[in-house]
Amino acid sequence: MLKLIKNELIKIFKRKSIYILLAIGIIIIVIYNLFEKFSNPDVDISIQYQRAYNNDKLLLENYDNLNVDDSYEEIEERIKLEEYAINNMIQYNILLNNENKNVPLPSDARILLLKLFDNFDIIIIFILIYLSSTIITEEFNTGTIKTLLTKPHSRIQILFSKIITNIFVIFIVMGAITLFQFLLGGLLFGFDSYNLEAIIYNSSDKTIETIELAKYMIKLITAKIPLYVVLTLISLLFGIITNNIALDILVSLGIYIILNSYDASKYLYNSNYLYNGLIIIYGITIIILLLFLTVIFKKKDIKNL
Repeated sequence: MLKLIKNELIKIFKRKSIYILLAIGIIIIVIYNLFEKFSNPDVDISIQYQRAYNNDKLLLENYDNLNVDDSYEEIEERIKLEEYAINNMIQYNILLNNENKNVPLPSDARILLLKLFDNFDIIIIFILIYLSSTIITEEFNTGTIKTLLTKPHSRIQILFSKIITNIFVIFIVMGAITLFQFLLGGLLFGFDSYNLEAIIYNSSDKTIETIELAKYMIKLITAKIPLYVVLTLISLLFGIITNNIALDILVSLGIYIILNSYDASKYLYNSNYLYNGLIIIYGITIIILLLFLTVIFKKKDIKNL
């Protein structure tokens, strides 16, 4: 199995397309960070927090009579954080999930790192789907699967080596993008803000929590993994069934759009009940998908390839 995984990794990292996708992702991240740097408002943040608090209080009091894009809960969260910032004389942006669009707050390296997956999740998703839709399908389309099956490896070993390799590469991509944002944000905005804690609104008990930045990022990355694994398995499954890379990518992106609303990381501090429930559902889904993949891959006909 280890030899199979090693061979799969070698094949993946020999692909020019992977480096092209990573380069495109890095360019997008650089452009976004530069935009945030040069469009950063030069404002008195204490005054901005007070303005934002007053505006949001007014919105909440008249919510039923106004056509407001934000949900009641979103405005309530902002008010709690704005009030916390005012009372504690905080001089940096702590509005992680959403901000009052009429009252801009400056960015720093810390807030951009915290919003990493909100801003750049699609980069990781596209690389994930591309890898998952090609890692098996190309073997069938080129006929190299026949050569692979003549070697002393079972179909199950071949399948799971590809699954493990794909997930491992996604971990590498997640780590690389996180590290790149950490360094780029620090160079553009200064590394000092990384010493500050992440300040989170917990909607379960409507309280403000503080957590070390590194611990928060570890929890956030961990919470993203179930969605990534499910998308990997779904894309692999469609690839085996259809043998069509373009169709597989389109279907997988469509499924991502649907599943994104049920991303467990969105509920990491917003609802313990919902977060735990989603983790259980993702776990069951992963088991079911693995069973389907195993059965279908074992029965896949390669005689006419």
